[in-house]
Amino acid sequence: MKIKTVIFVLIFIFISMSFIGCTLGPIEIEEITICKDVDSNYKPVDSTYVFPPETTAICLTIKVNNFTPENKLSVTLIYLETNNEIAKKETVPEKSGSGYHAFKFKYNQGFPSGKYNAMI
Repeated sequence: MKIKTVIFVLIFIFISMSFIGCTLGPIEIEEITICKDVDSNYKPVDSTYVFPPETTAICLTIKVNNFTPENKLSVTLIYLETNNEIAKKETVPEKSGSGYHAFKFKYNQGFPSGKYNAMI
């Protein structure tokens, strides 16, 4: 009888501990990259900090850990020469997890020369 009780308690503890390991930690931004393009998994392609004046698209990828549908990630692109907001985009994941999220900013006339800031 004692052996059955001990086995039951051990199984209960094992199952309880496995559920504790499944909880997500706090949301964390692991990496931010400015690039010319992204691949099919939203990973950065041709990362750079310098773009020619005729550039019509700039990509920003963010690798996020523990991102849930209750979270929202927003990026605002600001042209520092005039302090004007060029664009603002946001995303909410469909399911919980970790990975890359990409934001593509397009400007048909080409981005003006100068410095930019991305607020996340």
